[in-house]
Amino acid sequence: MQITGGFLKGRKLYCPPKDLNLIRPLRTRIRKALFDILGQNLPGLKVLDLFAGTGALGIEAFSRGADFVVFIDSSPVSISIIKRNLEKFNLLDKSQIFKLKLPGGLKKITKKFQNFFNLVFITPPYEKGLALKTLQNLSKNLLQKEAIIITEEKTGIDLPEKINNFSLIQKRIYGETTLHIYQVS
Repeated sequence: MQITGGFLKGRKLYCPPKDLNLIRPLRTRIRKALFDILGQNLPGLKVLDLFAGTGALGIEAFSRGADFVVFIDSSPVSISIIKRNLEKFNLLDKSQIFKLKLPGGLKKITKKFQNFFNLVFITPPYEKGLALKTLQNLSKNLLQKEAIIITEEKTGIDLPEKINNFSLIQKRIYGETTLHIYQVS
């Protein structure tokens, strides 16, 4: 798996062997399509990468100009992989990594990051209801006005058009993966 754009374009990310089935990273072509939607140049963004896995989405955001990324995952393997990838690209000083179980763990970062993030990735394991639960538990106090929230879910599982203060602005289907794109309203 490699970075698809920005100053790290073409650089390879460390991933666990596929046969271990530990992490289901967002496919490279979908990640590329997502960043085509968001834009190639994302200067100054503060990103929250939930269910971060390998850290690919947050690192891709860094490659395109994001200032700071917070990575959250509950798996010790994922935390180790994220740290390894950040070290590889000298990005540790521009990020924080939290080992938290989601969605409940969001409460632990809310005070520290008031009105901080303007881009959020929610990419949980499929068919466990975690995408919806995480949207329901994502505090608007973490987000800047007009922040964008990207949620990945298995195709066929629809998420609401409006939830909390978030409005669905786009829905894109890529085979078995559907991206729901929300904006804080």
